[in-house]
Amino acid sequence: MYQWIDPFIWQLLIVPVLTIGVGVFVAIRTEKAYIAPLVTLVLNVGIELVMGFLYDPYVFLLFSWNFILPFISFVLAFTFVEKRKTERQLD
Repeated sequence: MYQWIDPFIWQLLIVPVLTIGVGVFVAIRTEKAYIAPLVTLVLNVGIELVMGFLYDPYVFLLFSWNFILPFISFVLAFTFVEKRKTERQLD
């Protein structure tokens, strides 16, 4: 599967949407915003490790996405969770 996906599309579209989406979804379901960056970090590191071992099993690199994506997921999750809490308080 990974051989026919363009690496540019994979790194800039699929991985961020997948990791941030899952992190925010879990945070919304549990109503705890701090879970989103943890889930996002674990998924992103897992994807990087798997892809790294597929391409070159002797090199272990973690990129800056491991800091950027969890921050973005926390901001989004905090926004959605707090909005949900505010709507419940208004009702």
